[in-house]
Amino acid sequence: MSRNTTRLFGEKSLTPSSFFLSKCTLFTTDGQEIDIRELVANITITESLYMGSIDAELIILDAVNLLEEFKINGDEKIKLEIKRTPLDDTIKEKHQHDFYISEIINYARSKPGSATYVFRCVSKHAYINNTLTVTGFKNGTIGKIINGICKEIGVKGNNINESTTKTINCIIPRLRPFAAIKWLNNNAFTTTGAPFYFYETLKEKVKYQSYEDFVDQDPIAIYEHKPFFDKTIGEVDYFTESKFKIIKVSSELNLSKYISTGEGAFASTTHSIDISTKEYKEAKEFKYGNKIKKLNQHDPYPDRADYEQYNDKKLNELKSGKNYFISENKFAYKENDNLHSTLRDNLSTSQSYLSTEDILSHDITISGNFDLEVGNIIEVKVEKTNISDHGSDHLDKMQSGKYIISSIIHKFGDEYTQELEIKTNSFNADLNSILQIEGGS
Repeated sequence: MSRNTTRLFGEKSLTPSSFFLSKCTLFTTDGQEIDIRELVANITITESLYMGSIDAELIILDAVNLLEEFKINGDEKIKLEIKRTPLDDTIKEKHQHDFYISEIINYARSKPGSATYVFRCVSKHAYINNTLTVTGFKNGTIGKIINGICKEIGVKGNNINESTTKTINCIIPRLRPFAAIKWLNNNAFTTTGAPFYFYETLKEKVKYQSYEDFVDQDPIAIYEHKPFFDKTIGEVDYFTESKFKIIKVSSELNLSKYISTGEGAFASTTHSIDISTKEYKEAKEFKYGNKIKKLNQHDPYPDRADYEQYNDKKLNELKSGKNYFISENKFAYKENDNLHSTLRDNLSTSQSYLSTEDILSHDITISGNFDLEVGNIIEVKVEKTNISDHGSDHLDKMQSGKYIISSIIHKFGDEYTQELEIKTNSFNADLNSILQIEGGS
């Protein structure tokens, strides 16, 4: 891999896709430190709201017999550091992270004198996760219990939100830490029923945050999908323009009300029985409304003139379409309730969040941005496909708006690009007004 990408002016980056691999050090079992930058052909780093650890893949072009000479056995540490200095700034942007090799895969000898293979790597706490089990009695908020598990696997910091609703007691049934966190998280909610996410980012490490935490953020950047550049390469403004330009976009329009109504996205009913008293509690009905925190102002469905396909009921009145059944145990503990006691008041709302979080989902490719991480909110501006027919009204109101970044694939090859999965649970404009505009044009 070239130490410098081609579009540099001295130490300054002419484009946001430029980068410098400043450090890639392999620490061997016997304590040696080997600079392997010249052997690395490509680096891919993945982070996601649904992964407890970031992972990396380093493609190695080996002409020095690295595996045998340094007795590589598949659990070595790799210290990675990648830098860039923007054209309009003097402060270096930087990614740095310590990875540990989890697998060595795809070994091939395509020609004499060299070999290719891939170092697949994970973070340290993911390695520790495979060596531990968590078990025994725990009490506190679920966030507090998860924070305790994080400390057991070496995760430190203040990014673990402990303010999940309700203090509970539970007995963890001998699970690995990640599995225990997932098991607990299924019952973790905010006071308004929003779900939580346990994840790691390349920028700020391990986090445990709620959907409310995401929605309450201001957008970190505005990205535009437009066909042409206004500036030319070498100009300071070109760096900024290209940094916030969407290079490529493909979309999943999860607009099916047939599927979402069956999932209880807009209405549902929760039934619960206490097995200790044999008491069936009054059914708790959920109706989509203001309780759901939205990224954009408008609901993910219009007010229809005709609800014939729903037996003349509005979407948020279809409460019998999805039913949840919960077993509780009032006398499980003398103090505090058990793990499942959080479900009756919150399960329907949480499932609504999860069912609607990707009403619109885009996969976009952008130039590398060192400031982005999963959980960030970005604003997206998408131009209409028939711009000339609309004059100054060139934005696609349905596709534009605020989105949450749910995954990032960092790719360092000839250039630094990021492949983002972005999602939104609401629309930036009233669907009724959009439909009227489109109908009248």
